[in-house]
Amino acid sequence: FVAFFNDTIAYIFGRLFKGPLIIPAISPKKTWSGTVISFVFTLILIYQFNLSFVLSSILSISLFIGDIFFSYIKRKVDLKDFSNFLQGHGGILDRFDSMYFFIIIVSTTLL
Repeated sequence: FVAFFNDTIAYIFGRLFKGPLIIPAISPKKTWSGTVISFVFTLILIYQFNLSFVLSSILSISLFIGDIFFSYIKRKVDLKDFSNFLQGHGGILDRFDSMYFFIIIVSTTLL
């Protein structure tokens, strides 16, 4: 849920406010405005689970890093989408990009 929330907030506010792109060669539509606002909203959401502010911040940042990391891999192997299920949205597996580092951090710190 947290990763989907983060992606949705970034998409909505990135389209609403636009602004400079972060790394257009890797993720051509990711804006600073969408990323910063999604970081803040996601940080607040994660913090509600009684995690420390530092861990909440790290987890919120990890969602962005996962998204960028897998976008980079796709660009390197010249792959537009990981699947064709959601046309124009990077495919269904792209909904999970941001979760990978998040899950690793959660599983090593909380379990």
